[in-house]
Amino acid sequence: MNYFVSTTSYDNDCSCGKSTSCTRPQGFYCTKGNCKGDSAKPNHTIPGMVLSCLAVDSLLSSSLQCFYNTSCLKMIITERSFETNPSKIDPRVANITSLNPRSGRRSSPNTTLDNIVSQLFIEDWTNTTNFSSYYHQCAPDQCTYTYEQRFNRVYIIATVFEIVGGLSVALNIFIPLLVILLRRICRLCRRRLVQVPTEVTVETSIDRKLSLRVARIQHSLRKMNFYKKISKNSASEQLQTPEQILVVQRQQIATRFYIIFFLIALLVIIIFTALHLHIHSITISSPTLSTFESLQDQYSSSLSCPCSQITIRYANFVTVEPRNYHQVCSSYFTKPQFISLLWGSDERSEFRLNLDRKILSTEFRLLSKLCSLAIDTTQQQIRMFSSRELISGETLARQSFQTQISSIMNSFIYETPARFRRIHKYIIEMLRASQLQSIFLTNWNLRPSTLKDGYYMLTSPVMYNESGLVIGCLPVYGLRLSTLECFYNSTCLERLATFLNSSFDPSPLNISLYSRFTSISSTTIGTLIDELFIETWHNTSNYSSYFSSCAPLTCHYSYEKRNSILYMITTYLGLFGGLTVGLKYAVWYGLCLYWKVRQLCTNVRNRIEPMNNND
Repeated sequence: MNYFVSTTSYDNDCSCGKSTSCTRPQGFYCTKGNCKGDSAKPNHTIPGMVLSCLAVDSLLSSSLQCFYNTSCLKMIITERSFETNPSKIDPRVANITSLNPRSGRRSSPNTTLDNIVSQLFIEDWTNTTNFSSYYHQCAPDQCTYTYEQRFNRVYIIATVFEIVGGLSVALNIFIPLLVILLRRICRLCRRRLVQVPTEVTVETSIDRKLSLRVARIQHSLRKMNFYKKISKNSASEQLQTPEQILVVQRQQIATRFYIIFFLIALLVIIIFTALHLHIHSITISSPTLSTFESLQDQYSSSLSCPCSQITIRYANFVTVEPRNYHQVCSSYFTKPQFISLLWGSDERSEFRLNLDRKILSTEFRLLSKLCSLAIDTTQQQIRMFSSRELISGETLARQSFQTQISSIMNSFIYETPARFRRIHKYIIEMLRASQLQSIFLTNWNLRPSTLKDGYYMLTSPVMYNESGLVIGCLPVYGLRLSTLECFYNSTCLERLATFLNSSFDPSPLNISLYSRFTSISSTTIGTLIDELFIETWHNTSNYSSYFSSCAPLTCHYSYEKRNSILYMITTYLGLFGGLTVGLKYAVWYGLCLYWKVRQLCTNVRNRIEPMNNND
């Protein structure tokens, strides 16, 4: 029968069956019978180089100390044919130079290759930024800025004239009305002292007054003249000449046109100011959260609150972590005591009589390592996630914030196990493709041979097809295909204790605890591994913390509103002065131009008519 046994030639009698960190110095060993001393110790030690259970473990645990030393390299070249016939040295090997200890910035000669590999052999990073390229890619369409400035003189003068014009018009309108009102009040007070006539007389006097008032109004409208020039000699001087009468008539016509155009302009101004929607822009400094949410409810379409801190780390407002892991990771079954109990001793007979328990020990040691790896991987991903930054130029509304952050956290919760699954699957496939021989002969059987057979060792595959707690071609395969059904059952654990010939009495896993991995008999350990053993996630987001980190200095919003009556009145009064003067001159000179053109046409016609009569 062929079988492997564990070597104990490592330091402190470390066994590769129980640990992967067993090491011993690497060098040139004398294995001939005439060598003195313990063959487990090298005759010539290579500084920094160690030997471990696997080649990759040996490499990662070693350092490059020897390769920085010329004497050490020469010793390796000299001892290359130790215990063998000397061979010719390749010139490329003979002329090799040592590494420069001053070239490394992050590593020293004593740095292990594990640290160097974890840094991807990178000694130094070079990073540059190009703002011009960024600006070219950004390509802003427009820039808006604000600044404070005192009013210039032209604006002040124009505003003063506008206010003076509006006040003068308002006073011209309201003061006469006020005087008339006061005079009427005085008249009423005087009439109280006089005897009131009969009702018929009162009605007659009122009719006569109304008739006279209407007649006066009609006469005033017919004689109204806004263009009349007051005579320097007498205000009551009568016009005698026809030219003067014509001028007055034209002035009265111009007055009527002026009134018509004035009323039309006034109507247009009233309609425009009444129907025009004025945009009001408001700026609020240092808004609080309650103020921002109130503005968001009312003016969401136009509200703009730029963040003073554009990039905000997720750690400031997001918490995401596993609420709990599967209970097997914290149970007795992943503790070193249980794994050592399963392994037993390293005696040769143990590998022949108790091979199953050693395979089971290896699987649970692997399970323990995978639990630790899952927890470490999750914590590392959480730290990386927390260090990421949210780019927020504008303050997000609460609903938008919750939607965006929920999507980000769900993506993280999905991607974290998926990323681990990809790496784990790669390792499994690499082991399958490498066809490594298991120490337990669970994947290949070894068949001794003789020289005439033409091969050193024949291998044949081992076939398995069982369920439950199983043994696979390699321990990792068996572990992934096994279930934890036995470890929920006290009876099964008692049979396991009997099998181990041990009095241990561990508590079974609590079947009453909530687990999303159901059912127990059909959920493989491989499923737990793929999900990082995580039962539930706990994730929260704090909008108040986000708003505090964003810290908008100002909020701008605008809204449309129809002009108020007060605004309409002030607008009319502001335009009245310029409108009356400008329209008055425009109407007069426009009519004067018309009359001149008509006079020219009449004169031309009168000149042509006599010529036609002579013919």
